Amino acid sequence: MRIMNKSRWPLAGFAFFLLLEHAGRDFSLIPEGPELRRHVTRAKAANTMELSPVHTEFPRALVKSAYIDEEAVETACAALAVNVLKGNVGQVEALMVVLRSMMPPEDGAAKAQGPPPFATLEKSELVWSEHDYMSGPQENLRILQSYEAEYARRVSFSEEGFRDPKVLAGALDLAVAYLKNYAVDKADALYAATEPYCMERGLPWDVKWLQDCATLRCKQQRQPEAAVLLEEVAKRTPPHPATLNNLGTVYNMMRDHEKAQEYFLAAQQVAGHEEPDKDDLWNMGIAKKHLGQYEEALPMLLKALEGWKTEEPDDDVTIAKLHDTVGSCFDLMGRYEEAVEQFASARLLFGRSIGADSPLYGSACEGLTKALLHAGRYVEAFDRLEETFLNHAQKDAIHPTPIFELLGLALEEFVDRGGVDPLELQRLEAPMEIAVKNMVYRGLDKDGNAGVVFERMAQVLLRCSMAQGDEARQRSAARRRELARSLLGRAAPLVEETTRSGEADLSHISALITMELQALDAQDAVYRKALGSAGLGAPALSL
Repeated sequence: MRIMNKSRWPLAGFAFFLLLEHAGRDFSLIPEGPELRRHVTRAKAANTMELSPVHTEFPRALVKSAYIDEEAVETACAALAVNVLKGNVGQVEALMVVLRSMMPPEDGAAKAQGPPPFATLEKSELVWSEHDYMSGPQENLRILQSYEAEYARRVSFSEEGFRDPKVLAGALDLAVAYLKNYAVDKADALYAATEPYCMERGLPWDVKWLQDCATLRCKQQRQPEAAVLLEEVAKRTPPHPATLNNLGTVYNMMRDHEKAQEYFLAAQQVAGHEEPDKDDLWNMGIAKKHLGQYEEALPMLLKALEGWKTEEPDDDVTIAKLHDTVGSCFDLMGRYEEAVEQFASARLLFGRSIGADSPLYGSACEGLTKALLHAGRYVEAFDRLEETFLNHAQKDAIHPTPIFELLGLALEEFVDRGGVDPLELQRLEAPMEIAVKNMVYRGLDKDGNAGVVFERMAQVLLRCSMAQGDEARQRSAARRRELARSLLGRAAPLVEETTRSGEADLSHISALITMELQALDAQDAVYRKALGSAGLGAPALSL
């Protein structure tokens, strides 16, 4: 899957209008005009003016901060700093609520603010998002955290928060840096906080926010929302190749490939390319691949790959993405060994540049898993399946569907058809626990989708947990059966409610749950008979 191109801004079209409107003005920060200063002066006077006798019959708290305990505030702030360093999210949230509640009370008149002073958004000032982040996961993290520290200091020296254009620009800059590192939770928090301030300022702040938030939504697998945001960008700006290409990418991800192809062609025309460049070839190649036009798609994709290798040989991430795309085309054409070679190259480049935690690395592993599987190389394929599953299990944008599909591959393709020893499935136990906890944390454990995934997890655990072998093996199997029982206990009411509500008929899943619980009872009975009941009772999944 190709993530939207972040190297271009769709701002060129309206930059000219901004230049005309504000020619000769200081583009870094325009001071307040006299009219706005008069409003501010009157507002301050209203808050400090003496009250007439009509309002003095009963006492009023005229000094709102008179009794705030400064020492308590300092103690809470010190504790906040300690818990940020510890990564104690729950305590940080509690302390922030407490500190906010201790601020002096204000009425609406005191909170009212005039429009923010005009300020431009200069691309040259957005340096954190321009870093390539291809130095390996540890160094990438160090660099990102240094930018976080720099931004924290910038905010600390401001007094207006996101109304300060330098603070707002820094938030947008850091958010894209997060996107490049797939720290989507952190990016989401920044976009949620900055939306009203960017919309209030208008061009180019609003378009920057819309475009970048659309990229976030794609990384969160929320493509319909991304399409809405990008369509809004198209309404607010003249036609621009980057906007059209991004729309094509989103519609490709939504499987509307004909519409995607239209946008890619429009982007090529707006850019004035008589012959497609390497980006055009890549985009059109992806669309044709999804349309099943492999013989047309493959030459385009190979030419795009060679173009990137020739013109930008150090761009490991983009070249890896192209290897991944070419590999998927080979795999769909039944040219499995060539697909393996392409996916292996993508995995290597992603691994050394951005690390094994990146979803891009997981995508290459997933493609390699399937290509090896199709080539009949089951042992190698299962190693990559294990990597892929962990990658999906721990990422910010976890989604039940790929988890379910990978477990299906493990059961049906590897064990049932490929003859892989069912005991190999126990390698997925720890990643499954991570996936469940991640789903619970993100509130993805409350519907029928979660129920179906939990049943599939329990099925995998049951297949590798027969009451056989020596004592150590039996104890290990008993622990996995207890985990399977816990998962089925979670799955049953979710599946039943989905069927009862008419949302979907999952009665067949309910029947599977019943049979699996019976199988667990039978295996536990064998275990008790062999080793005694003292060996049973391993803890269930702790959440």
